[in-house]
Amino acid sequence: MQMVYIEPGFVSYSSARNGRFTMLGRSARFVLVLIAGLTAFSPARSQEVDATVMVNYEAVPTTNKDLLRDFEADVKNYLNNYQWGSDKLDEKIRCTFNIFVQGVVGDDRYSAQIFVGSQRKLYGSDKSSAVLRLFDDSWEFTYVKNRPINHNSYSFNDLSSLLDFYVYVIIGYDYDTFEKLSGSPFFQRASDVASLGRSSGLKAWQPGKSGYSKSQFIDELNDGKFSPVRTASYYYHFAGMDSLAISKPRAWDHILKALDVIAKTRTVVDPRNVVIKSWFDTKYMELAETFVEYPDRNVYIKLSNIDPSHTKTYEEYRAKPQSN
Repeated sequence: MQMVYIEPGFVSYSSARNGRFTMLGRSARFVLVLIAGLTAFSPARSQEVDATVMVNYEAVPTTNKDLLRDFEADVKNYLNNYQWGSDKLDEKIRCTFNIFVQGVVGDDRYSAQIFVGSQRKLYGSDKSSAVLRLFDDSWEFTYVKNRPINHNSYSFNDLSSLLDFYVYVIIGYDYDTFEKLSGSPFFQRASDVASLGRSSGLKAWQPGKSGYSKSQFIDELNDGKFSPVRTASYYYHFAGMDSLAISKPRAWDHILKALDVIAKTRTVVDPRNVVIKSWFDTKYMELAETFVEYPDRNVYIKLSNIDPSHTKTYEEYRAKPQSN
């Protein structure tokens, strides 16, 4: 069974079987085109992840390198073999965990930094869109060689709980791009992990006064003040990026309207917020490249006004010859 949902300013086409939206347009005619063109496109998303893991432990002494030899494989197996949700759908979420072990802080205990990223395919294209990019420079964990990493939702573990936290964030972000606010259950699970982390007393899980903070980040994602940003991300991906293969003018229009929503939200939330900063840190290169063929080069001025932290990149693209 297939249905068309109508709401102010947008029309969306979805499959009732899995409840996932597949595209947005502005007119009934456009919807008919989408229905004809997207029949073979499956919007189903698995709640399991396909994680690529890279561990760099060059900074630790030789004896500890041997103790960490299986760490990369153990993390990868943990991420990819645990069933993170109840859905059994088509496509796993592609994500990356790059771990940089910085030093040894105790017996079998290490300090590290971690980069977490995820992406999803764009309709009608061989390209992917970066959905999330985060860099966490504050992580201490205990790893004992030949001891399996186990999942426990009710107790804190300085190794597995951080992995759990970021998997739930990744899944929540991915789901938000397919249906409005559908990532909420996973953001709540991430929040539960963060609460356990705060109770542990570890500094890395406490709210920070500046810079990136896991606790602040997940609190913002669950705060209704940031719901417009999450909804705008849904329109950005489905009405915008996924529509580029069908109608670039409509896609551009939807992308710019989504950005206007984010810009408006920025004026009413704490300017030190993490959610909007991380969104543009993830998307700025994609935005710059997406508007290379846009007829009005002043669009890059608009992008700079909305996202001033990446003005240099937007100005560089504005100066480029327009693509045909």
